[in-house]
Amino acid sequence: MILAEDYESLLRNLGIEYFIQNIRFVPDLISWAREHNSALNEPGQLMKLVSAETELTMVIQSEIPEDTLDNLITSLGVRWSLKDNTADISKQLNSTKKRIVFSFLKEYARSRKDFDGDELHEDDWAIKAMDKLGFFRE
Repeated sequence: MILAEDYESLLRNLGIEYFIQNIRFVPDLISWAREHNSALNEPGQLMKLVSAETELTMVIQSEIPEDTLDNLITSLGVRWSLKDNTADISKQLNSTKKRIVFSFLKEYARSRKDFDGDELHEDDWAIKAMDKLGFFRE
C-alpha cells in the first residue's frame, strides 16, 4: 500500500506549477465521486481534478494499492505501443514517485479541452511535462 500523503509536498509543488490551489486526500475516491456526483474516467482512477468557481482541487485517494498503480502503467504501456512500439514507457516510470507524478499530470491533462478526451494525447502531454519538469533526469 502506498500512502499518497507521503508525497504531499511533491503533489503540492505540482499543484502550484499547474495552478491547482488545493490538494485533498480522501480514503476512497470511488466513494467520494459517488457522494459528489462526479464521474470518474476509469475504475482504477487515483485522482480527480475538480473545479469550484475560481479554484481547482485535486482530490487524491490517500491509500493507493500498488497493483492499481501498476495497472495504470500497464494500461499506459498498451496505449503507448500505438504511438511507439519500440519504447517501453514503464522503464521511464520506474519509481513510485514518477508513477504518482504521471497520475497527477494525466488527471490534469484530462481537464484540457484541446485534447478532447484523447487518452494517448493526454499520456504524451503528461510524459513531456514530466520531462520538462526534470523527472527523467533524476
